[in-house]
Amino acid sequence: MWIIGLTGALGAGKSLVSSYFRYLGIPVHCSDEFIHFLFEKDQDVHKHIKRLWPDVIVKGKIDRSLLGEHVLFSPRDLRILENLLYPKLAKNQKEFIKQNQKLKKKLVVLDVPLLFEVGLDTYCHDVIFVSAVPTLRKHRVLKRKGMTSRKFYAFEALQMKEREKKRKSTFILYSGRDKGNVLKAIKKIVFYLSQRPIPQWRGRWPDTLKRKRYESKSCLRHRNNWI
Repeated sequence: MWIIGLTGALGAGKSLVSSYFRYLGIPVHCSDEFIHFLFEKDQDVHKHIKRLWPDVIVKGKIDRSLLGEHVLFSPRDLRILENLLYPKLAKNQKEFIKQNQKLKKKLVVLDVPLLFEVGLDTYCHDVIFVSAVPTLRKHRVLKRKGMTSRKFYAFEALQMKEREKKRKSTFILYSGRDKGNVLKAIKKIVFYLSQRPIPQWRGRWPDTLKRKRYESKSCLRHRNNWI
């Protein structure tokens, strides 16, 4: 089974790409969706966040915008939150892969914004990097509820430089304003993978995810610039 990592900068269009993979019948695990689920439904997460940052609980629920104000500008608080969420995320990702392996799926996609930063690219067979021009990305992101330019640049600062991510990726998919071209590119990737021998997954997956310091290294992946 192919395990494909999907990543890209904030506002690059990963959600659109994920929706097209689902449209093609390919299972997708979205890290952001699962984190939102934890905030809304996981009582353990709710209990710890209420204890650590009581002012982000509004009408009995976690206000993600207020929580973001706390952790985005405090490396210590961000590490605490990641240590709470990331073991649960890694466990859920592994269960997702195991379930689809039992279903004999040929390909699954893991949508992870910080794929390289937490080292998950080493556990994926190939990586798709979604790219868009910075002005378009910022325009998209500032439309989101509670988003500001200050938050946008704080998120940007947490991520590896785009040029380095491109060097480490197998496929580079450019997401502009023409959605039809994005779908064509995804179909091309799926066809390309279908022509290669399907690899075996032997259950290797981390117990948790940790952001690491990164540096430029020579990339061993074959980059397909034709996507």
